[in-house]
Amino acid sequence: MKTTIQESFNGFTDIHKLTAADITAIGTGGQRTIALVPPGGVVTGCGVFEASDFAGTSTNLTLDVGVTGADPDDFIDALDLDGLTKAAFNTGDVLVNTAAGYYINNTASAVPVLIEPIFTGTVTGGEWYIGVKILDLGLLASNA
Repeated sequence: MKTTIQESFNGFTDIHKLTAADITAIGTGGQRTIALVPPGGVVTGCGVFEASDFAGTSTNLTLDVGVTGADPDDFIDALDLDGLTKAAFNTGDVLVNTAAGYYINNTASAVPVLIEPIFTGTVTGGEWYIGVKILDLGLLASNA
């Protein structure tokens, strides 16, 4: 869900609620778009917050968040959702493991931000919120 300026919380521009039912519907290795990075947009942060505890038989439920379709781990990489204590922030290949620490969409098209759960067994309970902070630099030109 895209937030408005009045709704923006702690700097996150996009907030997505992820439930056990969502994870089951997406399936292991499946993907879902949760936000769009506009042309010239910059992602400066991504966090995951556990609102309710995980339940199910899976002992290896992980989550990737990013823009690389083959392995969207740019912002959050293999986050252990069934073992998450409360929150995680910027654990991905781009937001942590690069000198820049941000992602820039230098294409002419919007780029989807994807989530990808990986698990075995069942996921019957749990609720998480994913927050992404996207700066839309294209707005600079429209407001000049």
